[in-house]
Amino acid sequence: MPVLNWKHHTLIQALMSRGPLTEDELFNIFADVTGKNPRGNKRELNDYLLKINKELSYVQMEMRCCRNQNDGGVCYGLVNTVPDEQSKLGTKYSVPQIALFKGVIEAIVQDVTALGSISNIDALNIRLENQVQNGTGSEYQEGPSQIPPALRNFSMSQKEKTLDELVRDNWLCHTPDGAIGLGARSYLDLRSWFNSSGIPSCEVCNEAGVKGKVCQNEGCTARIHHHCLEKKISHSRVLVLMNLLSRYQQLTDSVNFTS
Repeated sequence: MPVLNWKHHTLIQALMSRGPLTEDELFNIFADVTGKNPRGNKRELNDYLLKINKELSYVQMEMRCCRNQNDGGVCYGLVNTVPDEQSKLGTKYSVPQIALFKGVIEAIVQDVTALGSISNIDALNIRLENQVQNGTGSEYQEGPSQIPPALRNFSMSQKEKTLDELVRDNWLCHTPDGAIGLGARSYLDLRSWFNSSGIPSCEVCNEAGVKGKVCQNEGCTARIHHHCLEKKISHSRVLVLMNLLSRYQQLTDSVNFTS
């Protein structure tokens, strides 16, 4: 008897055909397929994910969830577990396209202000030869004649089309102010790379702080995600309110006692 039934396959197919899903989207699909609502009790969903991942491990894939640092929402997706950036992009993209993507990723994660995005102009002006190694294992620095034609002849219009394609595939996204940010698929697939690439971790959740608030003190590299900061502030307000209510109750009890 097969380990995975049609319900498991339906979840896998949904992620394969539609790409990364928000938590609400996956929950709705799970509820439609199984008749059980995972909201408030994720045990049934987690059991499904464990069985799915056990089978997917044979093909070096995994169903994973993470926080999308753009909006703080939880997203789910199928990821390639092979520790190689190029293999994660598959065979769909050409060498120049992968070089452009790598350049955008590096520009975003190396930004000390943790904006989580770069301008469209900066993305288009990325030097592709800096992202590809030559036969000696170093970047091309000998001059234009040594740069492979595929990189040298990659036009601005081709870069624009590539950025649009990466946005459609959820590797990148357009931010509200028109910049280029990381898409849900990047946060899912490149999570391990982000956490091991020297990006300062969020002070609350300990995940790589690609996008968030940075400490304004000179020399301090502390960061905190916007969604983590909101939760922290909200939690602090609750504690203050509980303290005020406790003090009010003590005052009321004291007045009632003396009267």
